[in-house]
Amino acid sequence: MRTPPHPVLEAALSALRLLHEDPKERRVLQEVGRLYHEGFPGAPKGVVPLSAVYAAMAHEKVAPGLPVDLTTLGSLLHALGLWRLSKGAYLFDPDLAREVAKTPVGRLPIELLFRLPEPAPLVLLPEGLPAWPEVEGFHVALEWDPGGRPGISPHLELRFLVWIRGSRGYHPATLVLDLDAQDLEEAVKKTLARSIREARGLAAVSLWEARPHLEREYGAILGQALSLTLYLCQEAPDLGGVAPRPPAPLVRVKGGKKVFPPGEPLILPTGWRWGKALRLARERKEREPSAPTGKRVAPHVRRAHWHLYWVGEGSRKDPTRAKPLLRWVPATLVNRDLLEEAGLTPEDLPAVVRRARGRTTRVRGQG
Repeated sequence: MRTPPHPVLEAALSALRLLHEDPKERRVLQEVGRLYHEGFPGAPKGVVPLSAVYAAMAHEKVAPGLPVDLTTLGSLLHALGLWRLSKGAYLFDPDLAREVAKTPVGRLPIELLFRLPEPAPLVLLPEGLPAWPEVEGFHVALEWDPGGRPGISPHLELRFLVWIRGSRGYHPATLVLDLDAQDLEEAVKKTLARSIREARGLAAVSLWEARPHLEREYGAILGQALSLTLYLCQEAPDLGGVAPRPPAPLVRVKGGKKVFPPGEPLILPTGWRWGKALRLARERKEREPSAPTGKRVAPHVRRAHWHLYWVGEGSRKDPTRAKPLLRWVPATLVNRDLLEEAGLTPEDLPAVVRRARGRTTRVRGQG
């Protein structure tokens, strides 16, 4: 048996095997697949509400066993029930992951998150999340909160099922980003404010007094996980030439409908060409710390950022027809020779928007 390229992948596969061994939990996993394909009233297409998962658990009389509580079991059935449809494991280059994680999210449209490459991709981090190194991987999926509680109306959420390394292996936990906002930057701020408010009502006053620290720490964790997620949502991410699998379809069988997921996970090497380019640029900078005037060096931008542009036939006259495209721009745009050495081309850089004679022209980035 081959050794998995990352221990979190084995943790996720082990958890999925345990769920599948229980007939009741196996039926809930099948229900998650059905809901993904057939939809749920009120929820966007392809978004499975966690409340529907809990309803399926209640119908099957699923009882959690130690050490997993009911809430965690529901999150596992939700995330793994979606992940099993494609079983994509996105193994990030460590240097690329570090650079992307510290890239500010900014005022990007929430609709970009509908461009996840599969229902609940598994992100694998060789060095862990910078703000929380014990988090060495996570599933990410959209969820629909029906609301109904005081001050809470129906809205989208982004859920991270994180795998935290401990002394006895990995254990799952859930991070939630509320998406009832105008853009992703506002979504992070609103989620933090809401979390702190709820914490004040449930915990001691000292926790409320620690608000600046909590906002800084939890904000960094949410922001980094979100930025890594956006890397998968961008236009043509660097996946080493491997295409994500489409979700396993829902097929008719005797007695109903079933999903037959792939048996093995698909490893997608994520950002390794960009990681190589970043390392080459760093090595060159160390060798040539002060290049003389006139010598060609890698051009710089102020900091890494997300480059957003809108395309779509007829979108100039009707903005509602525009489609957002996203590219990640590293803090150092390497020269053409470094791009080629890393297996990249100028086409891998984002388009540069230039205005000429009142028209907007999109030009591919150049090294």
